[in-house]
Amino acid sequence: WCLSDPLWRLSSGQAYKIMVKGDDGDDDGLIAPFKPNRAQRKLLKNLHSRNIILKARQLGFTTLICIYFLDCALFRENIRAGIIAHEQDAAKAIFRDKVKFAYDNLPEHLRLAMPLKRDSAEELLFSHNNSSIRVSTSMRSGTLHYLHISEFGKICAKFPDRAEEVVRGSIPAVPTHGGMLFIESTAEGRNGHFYNMTTKAQRLALLARRLT
Repeated sequence: WCLSDPLWRLSSGQAYKIMVKGDDGDDDGLIAPFKPNRAQRKLLKNLHSRNIILKARQLGFTTLICIYFLDCALFRENIRAGIIAHEQDAAKAIFRDKVKFAYDNLPEHLRLAMPLKRDSAEELLFSHNNSSIRVSTSMRSGTLHYLHISEFGKICAKFPDRAEEVVRGSIPAVPTHGGMLFIESTAEGRNGHFYNMTTKAQRLALLARRLT
């Protein structure tokens, strides 16, 4: 019965595994059960349909969101989840090291029960429920039930045209009711869409208004 509980799947360390660095800081990658840290647990307890995260480094928000999206795609039918990264190499690395790694290291009985219909460097499509998760530097068409925009501050600073495209095309593709959007980044200056979104959210929080 535990598998029917999304919070158990995400928090128990029994379902998902992640790649972590060794104690000496090398990049050889050790496998560890995924158990949310304090910052990740706080996010899980305070989810909204629109989530913006002005983050410090090394708190693992990208990892959490990738695992969360993978879980949604595995356990819900006809879900479309997407991840936008600031550069193509970053997009492929996120997909390979977080999404695909977690799927490949599922308990064997789960992986066999949830086989892949399509397996590429940019997308996983599951044959048991027609759900998918994909990654790119831009997503302009089609409905997205779940969207993660990684390092949006960098996109705004380095690629303002692409940032405009994300705001006008990708974000509106996520429905307010039944969809979920995550925009996260470290700070990248005091201008651009990410800065404006963050300062607006901070003002609303300081005014004690109900966040959505």
